[in-house]
Amino acid sequence: MAQEPAINITDKIAKQESNRFVQKSRFSESQNYSTYDLIYQRMEWQVNPEIYYIAGAVTSVFKSKTAALSEIGFDLYAELIVDSIIQNKQHLNFSRAENRITIELGQTLSENETDSLTIFYQGEPGDSGFGSFARNSHNGAPIIWTLSEPYGALDWWPCKQSLSDKIDSTDIIVTSPEQYRTASNGVLVSETVNNGLRRMHWQHRYPIATYLVAIAVTNYISYSDFVDLKDGRQIEILNYVYPEYETTARENTPKTIGMMKLFNDLVGEYPFADEKYGHAQFSWRGGMEHQTMSFMYNFSFELVAHELAHQWFGDYITLGSWQDIWLNEGFATYLTGLAYENLQQEYWWKRWRRLNMERITSEPDGSVFVQDTLDVGRLFSSRLSYSKGAYLLHMLRWVVGDEPFFQAVRNYFEDPEVANGFARTSQFVNHLEAAGDTSLTEFFDDWFYGEGYPAYAAQYRNTESRQLEIKLSQVSSHESVSFFEMPVPVRVYNSSKTDSASKKGHHHRKKDC
Repeated sequence: MAQEPAINITDKIAKQESNRFVQKSRFSESQNYSTYDLIYQRMEWQVNPEIYYIAGAVTSVFKSKTAALSEIGFDLYAELIVDSIIQNKQHLNFSRAENRITIELGQTLSENETDSLTIFYQGEPGDSGFGSFARNSHNGAPIIWTLSEPYGALDWWPCKQSLSDKIDSTDIIVTSPEQYRTASNGVLVSETVNNGLRRMHWQHRYPIATYLVAIAVTNYISYSDFVDLKDGRQIEILNYVYPEYETTARENTPKTIGMMKLFNDLVGEYPFADEKYGHAQFSWRGGMEHQTMSFMYNFSFELVAHELAHQWFGDYITLGSWQDIWLNEGFATYLTGLAYENLQQEYWWKRWRRLNMERITSEPDGSVFVQDTLDVGRLFSSRLSYSKGAYLLHMLRWVVGDEPFFQAVRNYFEDPEVANGFARTSQFVNHLEAAGDTSLTEFFDDWFYGEGYPAYAAQYRNTESRQLEIKLSQVSSHESVSFFEMPVPVRVYNSSKTDSASKKGHHHRKKDC
């Protein structure tokens, strides 16, 4: 059944105008943790959805990246209480300055030497982002959920808030009153109830960016859909939904199957296929692409496609700087458009393009590239990071052609330099240029770094020699770009041909106006 595009209920943009983003973020990415590499983290948390509180023990295994590592740092909200830090059964000395913990190691580590420590802490988490750590209710039942993007992970757990070091492997263990269940990253390896408490253990064996670690705790019911692969394997789509929403959810989540098959064909196989893909319902009016378990307000076509697409672009390949957030949001938005193009009626694909175009051109300025990464409202600008980022991809598809474009996307997805890691725009551009055998420097100068868009005009006349002369011109909406480079399609037909017949003719490309 076709579903009309509803681009205002997609992902983080649902809250981009929130008052909390009027001021600049007080947090940012940590820049000074290059002395160690996080190999593994075991997060053990105790939460009760009825109470805004968390108690935890986070064990970190790390490797020294310097010749003499004597101290190590983590980010943690200053109001959370650190009870103790233990290494090899010994208490470690530590100091705190604002939202940073500096820990003196029991012994100095040489380069590539590994060790571990555990931070025990508790308290009321902060709330610096879209929720970070939030408590709400649904149909009278309480829920606690987390959403750490971009700078909110430190609000609720001691972490390395970084876009340079993914945690190679994680175990997440949450204990709550037995009437509640926890949704999280990876595979559920155990679920036990004892003395009125439920303990759920999730295990994830893929590298994961800090902001993608998440939990949601409420009275979930669960069920699974499955994607059948050509070789006989199945990918589980695990759904954690509110009991009162179960009937609606069961009617809507199966659409994920067709979307995943499409993205598998266009990009490459779902990167966490041997674990799962999942949905966990939460009360924030949008969605968040937590790795292997997207948090969802509902199951609209647009939202399901967008969060699923993020598993390829955002999770498996994560932006290497918030300046390049289009590598997350523009890609997920465009893959949502491709879902309309391939899985829905042609009308909805055209409408999706028109709605995004209207959003982009509603204001004359703005670049896809982000100058100020502390301006969280700008990071998640629906007009620039989402719609214009998506249309940048659509234009590139036109410039280089369908086959080279999708080959470049697949090559980017398979690139070992970014797989399970971080990427910058230049790395994607390299694949586009190689597949299309072209240079895109001027294109990105205009459309990615430059602001605004062109308005085209066409003039034509029949010359005395019975030639048709066409003159194209453009006016830029913003002074940063005097001329936008872009091939322009021109269709020519005479009065004896109908509009329908003319659509079957050839497009004529013209680069210079």
